[in-house]
Amino acid sequence: MSILDGLAEEMLASFQDDFKDGTLHAPGTQTSDGQGGWIAGDPVDHPCKVIVTDPNDFRRLALGIPATDRLILVLAASLTIVPLNGWTITAPDPDAGFADKTFLITGKKGDPAGVLYKLQAR
Repeated sequence: MSILDGLAEEMLASFQDDFKDGTLHAPGTQTSDGQGGWIAGDPVDHPCKVIVTDPNDFRRLALGIPATDRLILVLAASLTIVPLNGWTITAPDPDAGFADKTFLITGKKGDPAGVLYKLQAR
């Protein structure tokens, strides 16, 4: 048993009131179009707990993150799936008075304890 076991669930219980309600939109099941291609199904929505913020200036310069990209922190235990690049997430944006905004996920990092997903989005 590790010191990290159950940490994600503990952090969800501790911080869920501090994070806002968001929705991860995963692609739906694809069906054949009968001509060798695929038709995307309706997205499947997964509620989650998020905070929208900005990467610090040092991180932007060091990693080449565009000035228009945002950092979205998601409590991992609030999701049943792992977010992937190319998916979208809707979250309250503090730069827009906490109005819901849909972001395209362009990068994902996790932490060793599995508590947070750090999503680069635009």
